Amino acid sequence: AQESRGLGDVYKRQEVISLSLSDFIKNILNIQDDNISFPEEDFCQIIQKGNYVIKVFKGFLKSNYCSCPHCNSKNIVKNGSRERNIKFIPFQNYNVELNLSIQRYICKDCKKTFSPSTSIAKDNSNISNNLKYTIAQELQENISLTFIAKKYNLSISSVQRIMDECYSDFKVNKDHLPETICIDEFKSVKNIDGAMSFIFADYQTKNIIDIVEDRRLNSLTEYFSRFSLEARNNVKYICMDMYSPYISLVKSIFPESEIVLDKFHIVNLVSRAFNQTRISIMNSLKDNSLKRKLKLFWKLLQKYYPDLCQEPYYCPSFKYKLSTKQKVDYLLEKSPELDVNFNIYQDILQSIRHNNFKRFENIVKKNLAKKEKVSKQMLVALKSLKKYMKHIENMFKSNITNGLIEGLNNKIKSIKRTAFGYSNFSNFKKRILIQAGIISISA
Repeated sequence: AQESRGLGDVYKRQEVISLSLSDFIKNILNIQDDNISFPEEDFCQIIQKGNYVIKVFKGFLKSNYCSCPHCNSKNIVKNGSRERNIKFIPFQNYNVELNLSIQRYICKDCKKTFSPSTSIAKDNSNISNNLKYTIAQELQENISLTFIAKKYNLSISSVQRIMDECYSDFKVNKDHLPETICIDEFKSVKNIDGAMSFIFADYQTKNIIDIVEDRRLNSLTEYFSRFSLEARNNVKYICMDMYSPYISLVKSIFPESEIVLDKFHIVNLVSRAFNQTRISIMNSLKDNSLKRKLKLFWKLLQKYYPDLCQEPYYCPSFKYKLSTKQKVDYLLEKSPELDVNFNIYQDILQSIRHNNFKRFENIVKKNLAKKEKVSKQMLVALKSLKKYMKHIENMFKSNITNGLIEGLNNKIKSIKRTAFGYSNFSNFKKRILIQAGIISISA
C-alpha cells in the first residue's frame, strides 16, 4: 500500500512538472490558447536557416469536437494531423517559431474534413498576431520595410501586407476644414504625373489633413470641390508660398479666406536676390583680393547686421584683428553698389523682425521709385513683393507662418531617404500618415 501510494505521488509530481513546463512555455511565447500543449521532452530544438538561428518549439493543437461544424453530425472520427509553422517575436537574439501539430477530423456523413483554429494566428497565416502587432508598431518609426523584414526573417511583401492589414486606408472628412490651414508641396514618387505632391495641415493642431497626389491647379480644384461649401467657407486663413496657382486656387475655391504669405519665403526671396547681386558684383571686379574676400565672407553679408559679433579676432585674410562687423563694413565701403542693396536687404529684415508693415511697404515703394544702384535681381524681388503686398500685410497682421508644413516636409524627405525612395504613391502616403500619427493601428 505504501509502495502504491509512493508511485501515485510520483505520477502526480510528474503531472505537475509537465503542466508547469507547458505553462512556462506558454508564458514565454505569450500563448493563451488552452487547446495548445507541449511535450515533456524534445519540446525545443535549434536550427540554422541561412543567416538566422531559429528556436523551434514543438506543440500540439487539439480540440474535442462533439459534432461536425458543417452538418452538425456526431459521426466524426480522427483523420491524421497536419503541421503548421508560426513565427513569433524574436527572443534573446533567436528567431522563434512554433511547429504546431494540428489534429484533423473527418465527418463520415458529409465527407468534409476540418481542424481546430487557434487564437495565436489567423488561419492560413504563418505569422503570429503578436508579431504582426510588433511590426505594426515598428512601422511608426523611421525605418525601412527592408530593415523590418530582415529583423524578423520575413519577406518585404509580408511586411507590406501587415501594414495594409493593421492600418486601414485614410479617409479625410469632407464636411469639415479648420479655420487656418498651411499648404505646400514636396518631391513625390516618379510614377505620378506632376512629380510634386500637395500637402496641407491644420495650423492649430499641427496635424496633416491630407496629401494629394498632384499639386497642379486642375487636380487641386477638382479635389477641393469635393469638400462641402460650408467646410470651405469655414477656412479664414491659408498660409502659403508665392506659387501663383495656389493663389488662383484660394480665390476660386475658398471665397471667405484670406491669403497669408509665409515669412520665410519673403525673407528667402530678398536674401537670394541680394546674394545674386553679390555674385554679379564679385564677378565684375578686377581686384582679386577684394573678389576673394567677397567670396569668402558671403555668409556674414547674409546675416542680420545687429546680430554680427563685435569682438575682434585675428583674421588671416586681413592679417590683423577685426570683428565680423568690421569685415562687413570693409566690404560695403569698397563696393557702393553692394552697400545700397545690402541696406535694402537689412531694412526688410528689420521691418519683419519688428513686425512693422508700414515700414516694409515704404521700403519697397521707395526703392522701386529710386532705382539708383539697385541691382536687377533686387528690383525683380521688390516687384514681386509689391505684387503680393496685400497678402504680405495679412502675414504681418495674423503672424501665421508655414513653419509647421516646412517641418513636415523635412520629415517626409527623411522617410523617403530612409527607404531609398518609393515607387508607389499610395504606400508612400500611408507611411507618411502612419509616422505622423494620423492613422492608428486598427487590428
